[in-house]
Amino acid sequence: MTTETERDMTLATARSAEGEPVRLRTLGWVLFGVSVVLSVASMAVPALIDHPLTNDRGEIQVYLDVFEEGNLPTWWSTGLLVLGALLYVVVGLTGRASGVRGAWTWFVGAGVLGALSLDDHTALHERLDRIGKDLVTFDGFPFYWLLPGLLAGAAVLAAVLVLARRLGGMARWCLIGGCGLLLASAMGMEALQGVLIASGESGPLYVLTYHAEELGENFGVLLMLAAAFRSLSILRHQDGRLTLSYQGQTASGVRSDQVSNL
Repeated sequence: MTTETERDMTLATARSAEGEPVRLRTLGWVLFGVSVVLSVASMAVPALIDHPLTNDRGEIQVYLDVFEEGNLPTWWSTGLLVLGALLYVVVGLTGRASGVRGAWTWFVGAGVLGALSLDDHTALHERLDRIGKDLVTFDGFPFYWLLPGLLAGAAVLAAVLVLARRLGGMARWCLIGGCGLLLASAMGMEALQGVLIASGESGPLYVLTYHAEELGENFGVLLMLAAAFRSLSILRHQDGRLTLSYQGQTASGVRSDQVSNL
């Protein structure tokens, strides 16, 4: 047996002992694709299918319309937020078990995503209209919740920045970019819709804005998920064990590769 062959066998044995990395990129693309398909279906089904069920607030139209609450797009958006909250808890527990400083900030992020999922599922933000109307009145502008919502948005951003300060590299930018996109879509696009309604616009432009809002929110959550995935490494061993490794990069650029066997 040649020296090169022995070396190759040694390296193969070492890689087998370390485990094979579990790739999550496919999962990310699936989540991305489903988000796009749901938004496209919301617009395309009423436009392409002329049927009482798909037009004039028919059952299928309401079930697919991203503008409505308590339907398929709402379930999907809430599910993404719940998935993010659970994933942040896993990353936080892995970091904590490995003795990583600041691992508790992942639990802050999990709390934020959990609160956002509750808001998405129950339309909690829309119950703030009364507070907004007590502060100011606009002719024809319907979304008064945006005024107290600015404070809630600032609180969400501040909580996320607590975690972002502990991260570095792409994980940090995914987290900040995702949160920024989520808030900009939820509040900025809603404000634009209010302006359109106040000006009497309820046609295709208005429809495009609330679909852009839904897509932007989901894409923002996906970026926040990417921040967690980039901070976690999963290895599958031959005996079926999964090893979770916290591989978060700190803001100073120092990488923390610490392992927790589960």
